[in-house]
Amino acid sequence: MTTYLTEHDAITKTMQHYIEGGRAGKSELMRPGFHADATIVGYCAGTLLTGPIQQLFGWVDANGPAAGIEPRFVSIDILETVAVVRLEVEHWSGKLAGADAHMSDVFTLLKTQEGWKITQKTFHWHAQ
Repeated sequence: MTTYLTEHDAITKTMQHYIEGGRAGKSELMRPGFHADATIVGYCAGTLLTGPIQQLFGWVDANGPAAGIEPRFVSIDILETVAVVRLEVEHWSGKLAGADAHMSDVFTLLKTQEGWKITQKTFHWHAQ
């Protein structure tokens, strides 16, 4: 149980990079949580977005701060060196997000020599 809790804490710490980067509107705060080859897949305003994670970083920088976001960890499943995190984030705001957006995210993480890194983000942007 101690190992699970240690890994759980390390994973939530990695996820904080994503959360704080979104809150501040600065991708440089997010980047340390992601693997260099990470990808993104999901629908944004009815358009399928797929490819390198740099697309997310560009969106976050263009959107600007979303200081009022409310993230909730729904689940964290850990299997040795792989983890899956489900995160609900409400009250996104900013230039691109609008006033009160809601996103459902599923992240895949890999335990690397540098620690846990997000390798993939799949998301659903809820219509307002």
